[in-house]
Amino acid sequence: MKFNIPSDLKKIKEVSQQVLQCLNKGQVGESFLFDVKLACEEAMINAIKYGNKSKLEKTVNIECDLTKGAVIITVEDEGYGFDYRNLPNPTQEENILKGGGRGLFLIREKMDKVEFNKKGNKITMTKFFSKPKEGDQ
Repeated sequence: MKFNIPSDLKKIKEVSQQVLQCLNKGQVGESFLFDVKLACEEAMINAIKYGNKSKLEKTVNIECDLTKGAVIITVEDEGYGFDYRNLPNPTQEENILKGGGRGLFLIREKMDKVEFNKKGNKITMTKFFSKPKEGDQ
């Protein structure tokens, strides 16, 4: 399923609810649903606030694909992107009080695989229905 939403934080819950409804058909557990919902919402918040600078005329594209073994969610904004390779760890003492970085930290913690396009304005998050064995990725 695909969604194109304006850069309006009020649209996030609506999209995440539709993604979860699709997942419920797969009979996944509550913790799986929580992880996917959190990651999806954090990615959309980042796209709206940081990527599109909350400009309502800019859109965020969300795609959710169910495969036999996983759910794959892609969120893309119209922004310039960012350097996702050099974000400070928000759990380190010197960064605890700094803003930013927590959403991406949570996404990486909750999803099994997180990838960005080269520009840094598109994130692809994968959550496997069962954990892959070492070397299967």
